Amino acid sequence: MTHPLNNPIWNALNTGSAHFSHGNEQCRFIDPRMGFFAGMPSYEREDLDRLYAACTPGQRVILFTPGHLPLNQNWLVLNDRELLQMVCDEGIEGSQPTMPLLKLGEKDIPAMLELTELTKPGPFISRTIDFGGYFGVFEGEKLISMAGKRLSPDPFVEISAVCTHPDYLGKGLSAKVIQRVIEEIRADEKTPFLHVYPENTQAIKVYSKLGFKERAMLRVYLLEKI
Repeated sequence: MTHPLNNPIWNALNTGSAHFSHGNEQCRFIDPRMGFFAGMPSYEREDLDRLYAACTPGQRVILFTPGHLPLNQNWLVLNDRELLQMVCDEGIEGSQPTMPLLKLGEKDIPAMLELTELTKPGPFISRTIDFGGYFGVFEGEKLISMAGKRLSPDPFVEISAVCTHPDYLGKGLSAKVIQRVIEEIRADEKTPFLHVYPENTQAIKVYSKLGFKERAMLRVYLLEKI
């Protein structure tokens, strides 16, 4: 049986994240208020033709693929990069943060959008919070660090939107928040995983200390239908 993380978006949109998705047996899409993810069982030219036909002009899609795509000129390629996948099979106990961790909700969306716009951890839009499991650290009224859950290809759950305000880097805040999200995922008897650009060596060091191990190298595409 093929490992669910070999094709994480497709498997998420058919299992743990299916209630957020729409489409058919050839291609599926996440709720557009939550993100741009799209998945297919495979990524050959005919699959991409079907995806193109299912999209509207100007629609953007994010794909996680096992390798380079055979794209034609009908797609505008906005991103095409290697993407390291890491899995946390065995957790490591973390120390408690000096600042309290808070579960983030509806009232925190403006602060979350402000922090993600500043730090660019990946697409975070109006209803991305609906993936759930978001925790953050505030200083006064300002959100300075956060992370949460995203795609759920059973029995795995992705950790995403990991970001810390640049004025508060080096204090271990991201590690504390990630550890809390790991606990949330493990409470549901799931296994945490995440994606990171391989050149982000500092983040990889943090993830490794938290028990994440490198599993696979994928590619991430952000495509727009012309």
